[in-house]
Amino acid sequence: MKPLIGLTTNFIISNESATKGQERYFLVSENVKMVEEAGGSCVLFPHTHDTETFERYLDLVDGIILTGGIDINPMFYGEEPLEKLGYFNTKKDFFDVELTKKAIQRGIPVLGIDRGLQVLNVAMGGSLYQDISYMGGNPIKHFQSSILSEKSHSVVIEQNSYLFEIFDQDRIFVNSFHHQAIKELGKDLVVTAKASDGVIEGIEYAGSSFAMGVQWQPEFMGSEYEEQKKIFDFFIERCK
Repeated sequence: MKPLIGLTTNFIISNESATKGQERYFLVSENVKMVEEAGGSCVLFPHTHDTETFERYLDLVDGIILTGGIDINPMFYGEEPLEKLGYFNTKKDFFDVELTKKAIQRGIPVLGIDRGLQVLNVAMGGSLYQDISYMGGNPIKHFQSSILSEKSHSVVIEQNSYLFEIFDQDRIFVNSFHHQAIKELGKDLVVTAKASDGVIEGIEYAGSSFAMGVQWQPEFMGSEYEEQKKIFDFFIERCK
């Protein structure tokens, strides 16, 4: 049977006149496309605070993907909000962080994409730069203005990592749509890729459970650049 993959969803409140105020869950379709092309099936996870529902979600699936999205409330890593912090949803943050913790505890494979990498880091006790400008130095542009599939900047990949196993090279070009970044690395996580300005672009879990994260969004690149599909192929194999 195809492995069943649970994907976290995003959340918006409608501003359309006929549906104003409606709360909606959604997910960009490219995530589902990449999972299905890699040989998996998908189920979407609306966020919830119900503990029993958390456990039922994880009973169903062979792996979870933490998808891209909005900022994370800094209360989850013990900081006050700074001026450049963007929109966040505390209920979604709680769900994503707790789901990640439970999945790792139960040995369920985890793939974090974009925001998902940041969720994985926070779930393991790490922290974030609320905006990359707070890193100091001279950061490169990490929120590109070009199309979603466009290669924006390079990342250097560490050998002896999942990413090196996937790409079989130590430097690739990726897209980029984020303004936050990892500051303090979470427990038992190791850095597997960095941008030229030092921003962490890849992490993996050093424990017995499989978990990895990438800061770029390979789901938007996969249709044009075949090598980006390998991330999903690699993950689905771990879920079988």
